[in-house]
Amino acid sequence: MTDPYIIDIDQTNINDVLQKSMQTPVLLSFYSATSEPSNLLAPILATIADDYQGKFILARVDSDAMPDIAQQLGVRAIPALKLVVKGQLAGELEGAQQDAEVRQLLEPHIGVADASGQEDPFIGQIQRAVSMGALDEAIASLESAITEQPAVMAYQALYADVLMDAKRIDDAEAVIKNMGDDALVPKAKARLFFVRQLDGAESAQHYQSQIQADGGGSESRYYLGVYLIISGQEETGLNLLLSVMMNDRTYQEDGARSALLSAFDFMGTDNPLTSKFRRKLFALLH
Repeated sequence: MTDPYIIDIDQTNINDVLQKSMQTPVLLSFYSATSEPSNLLAPILATIADDYQGKFILARVDSDAMPDIAQQLGVRAIPALKLVVKGQLAGELEGAQQDAEVRQLLEPHIGVADASGQEDPFIGQIQRAVSMGALDEAIASLESAITEQPAVMAYQALYADVLMDAKRIDDAEAVIKNMGDDALVPKAKARLFFVRQLDGAESAQHYQSQIQADGGGSESRYYLGVYLIISGQEETGLNLLLSVMMNDRTYQEDGARSALLSAFDFMGTDNPLTSKFRRKLFALLH
C-alpha cells in the first residue's frame, strides 16, 4: 500500500500505530489471504480509506502471519474489524461486510467535536497530517493557530501531543506548563510522564519476550505495562503495573503506583477501567 493512511501491521509497528489512535481513529482490519470474505472486503476498505483521505488510519493485519496480535486483540473470526479511538475499542465487526456497514461503524468517530458539538476542521486537518507523518507541517500550523487564538486550549494540548510525537519532549513540557490548570492538562501530563519513562527503554517486544520466557521481573512488567497503556491495551497494561506494585513496592521507589495514577489521568474519569482499577489500587493499599 502506498497511501500514507493505509498501513500494514507487523510486530515492529503495532504499538506505534495504536498510539496514533490518540489523534486519529485507527481501523484494524484482520484478514487472511486464503479467506474469500477477506479478499472481498479488502477493496471496500481501500475505497473507504481513500474517500476519507486520512480521517482514519486503515491498519491491515495478516492474521496468518501474526496470530499473536490477532489473539492478543481478541479476534475470533476472519475477517474482523476493530475500531480504536483515543486508545479505546470503539466498535467492531466480524465476517463479510458491505460498504455501508463499515461507514456506519466509522461515521460517529470521524473528526473531533469542540465544546459546542461542532466539528473543528482545523483539528481534523492536524490529525490527518500527523497520521501521514507530516509532523513539521502540523507543528508549524499549530504554532500559527495558537498565535492567533492563544485561549483555545484544545490547540495547546494537541500541540504538546504532536511535539511528543516529534520527540521534542522538553518543548512539549513547556507547552503543558503554560496551559495552567486547564481540564486538558492532567491527560497531557500523564502522556508526558509515560513518554519520559519510555525514553531510552527497550522495545515492547523485548519486554514481552522476557515475560513469555520466564514470567519477567519488575522491569519487564513495568515497561510493557506502560507500552500497552499508551497503545490502547489499557487493561492488560494496568494489570501488569498492578502486579509490580503487589510484588515489588521498592521498584523505582513504588514506581508502579505512580504509573497507575498517571494511567488514570491518561484514560480519564469516563473510562470504566479507571474506576475499576482505582478500586483495586485502594484495596491493595488498605
